[in-house]
Amino acid sequence: MTGLITPVIDREFIAGFFHDRGIDLYAVVSASSLHAPAGRRPCDLLASAETMILFCMEMDKDLFSGTPTEISSKVRDFVTNLRNVEDDLASALKSGGFDATPVLSVILSDGTIKGDLSLPHCAADAGLGEIGDNRLLISYRHGCRIGLGAVVTSIGMEETPLPEPSGETCNHCKKCIRACPEHALSPGTLDLFRCRNVTGSVPGFLLPVMVPFMQSGIRIPFSNWLLDLLAKRKVNACADCLTSCPHFHQDPSDQGS
Repeated sequence: MTGLITPVIDREFIAGFFHDRGIDLYAVVSASSLHAPAGRRPCDLLASAETMILFCMEMDKDLFSGTPTEISSKVRDFVTNLRNVEDDLASALKSGGFDATPVLSVILSDGTIKGDLSLPHCAADAGLGEIGDNRLLISYRHGCRIGLGAVVTSIGMEETPLPEPSGETCNHCKKCIRACPEHALSPGTLDLFRCRNVTGSVPGFLLPVMVPFMQSGIRIPFSNWLLDLLAKRKVNACADCLTSCPHFHQDPSDQGS
C-alpha cells in the first residue's frame, strides 16, 4: 500500500499553490517583521507563528453592480472563494506537519470592531501596496479592487523579495471621503460605527442596543461569537468608498471626473 506523499513546503510550493488558483499577487513574510500593536500580532493569533503568507484576490469589475440582493450574493460568493483559498493553504501547511491558521475572526477591542490582525497594514508592510484614504489597501498591480487573505504558520520560510513600489496609489483626491453617505471617513480615520457595513449587519430593532454595546468595548462571554455571527450574516450595504476610488477602475476611461 502506497502512503500519502507529504508535500515539501517551501517558496516554490507556495508559488505553485497560488499559480494554480490564478492569484498573481502574494507575499511570504517573517511574522516578526510586521508592525502591529500588542494583542494583534501574528504570535497572538498563533503562538508558534514564524511566517505570514498574504495574498490579494482580484475582484470582478461588476461585483458591485445590480440590486442590493444581487450585490450581496456576489460579495458572499467572492468572500467564500477567498476563505476557501485560506483554508486550502492552511490545510496544505498542516499536512506538511506545521501549525497554521487562517486570519478570519472579528473581535471587539477598545470600543471598535477589528480583525484578529489588520490585513491591509500587514500587506502594506509586506510591500503589496499602500493604505488609501478609504483605509483599504491599494495594490500596485490591481488597485483597490482586491480582497485580502492570509494564513499564519509555524514554518520558517524564505521571504519573498520586497517589491519596488511601482504605479500610482492614493493621491488623496478625497473622492472616497466625499462619497461616504454616513460621513464615516475623514483623512486617516474610519468611524466603523457610522459605516453601513457594520450597522447593516445588525437587525434594525437591535440597533439602539447593539451599537452602544459595541462602542463601549465591554467584553462579555459571547462578544466574539456575536460579532462573528454578525459578520457572517452581513449584507453588503455600501461600497461607495471602494467604487468611488479611481484605483477601483483598471480602465482610466471608467474613472470619471
